[in-house]
Amino acid sequence: MTLGEFFERFIFTRKCMGCGEMLPYELREDAFCPDCRLKWDIAKVEECDACGKVMCECTCMTPMLSDAGALCHHKVVAYSSACPIVHRPIMFIKRNKNPRVAAFFASQIDNSLAADEDLPKLSAEDTVISFVPRGRKAVLRYGFDQSELIAKELSRIMGIPCERTVLRRRGGKTQKKLNAKQRLKNVKRLFEPAEDIKDLVSGRKVILVDDIVTTGASMAACTSLLIRARARAVICVSVAVTPSRKRR
Repeated sequence: MTLGEFFERFIFTRKCMGCGEMLPYELREDAFCPDCRLKWDIAKVEECDACGKVMCECTCMTPMLSDAGALCHHKVVAYSSACPIVHRPIMFIKRNKNPRVAAFFASQIDNSLAADEDLPKLSAEDTVISFVPRGRKAVLRYGFDQSELIAKELSRIMGIPCERTVLRRRGGKTQKKLNAKQRLKNVKRLFEPAEDIKDLVSGRKVILVDDIVTTGASMAACTSLLIRARARAVICVSVAVTPSRKRR
């Protein structure tokens, strides 16, 4: 056994992002242990209250996203803090800069997009991948932007370039502490277009990535900026969504 193989097998251990248990060496590139992967796959087929489709095939949007002009919203699972198999992975990617986990989430989003027969063709020539930027305080605390991490992995999988099209301003309140109306008011001050946004998105389709969508306020604000920059269409994608009967 070489020194590199020794470190790979015994030092650089990987944990399941669902239960936190150490993964066997042969599963070292996986995100979940087999038991947690099964629970995750079951969570993906929970039905949307609005359209009746399973979550990983649902394209329903929050009213905010619909009003902003998004084409659709693809998601993988419904989020609930009371559901450990969804809550723990979402918290994991927020706190850990882990390419293995980001690649898993990106592959799940890619599968959702590929299964949508009504979606226009997506290619590197006329599509760009972007993301909803994380708050500055969170980036400073954890050292990375989880949505950017997922977007870059999705870019690698799909062969479509990833660009930063929207910037996050300083200030503003933390979104998770606000209700829907307060979030909408707050996000209007939070985001601004990148200087070259028109060069990046004009006439192109944009896949806009976030880890979790609650009211859709942040994603809607970014969608509005992209449409003003003459993006042909904005396809919103997220790993999880907080369910609501008001989706349309």
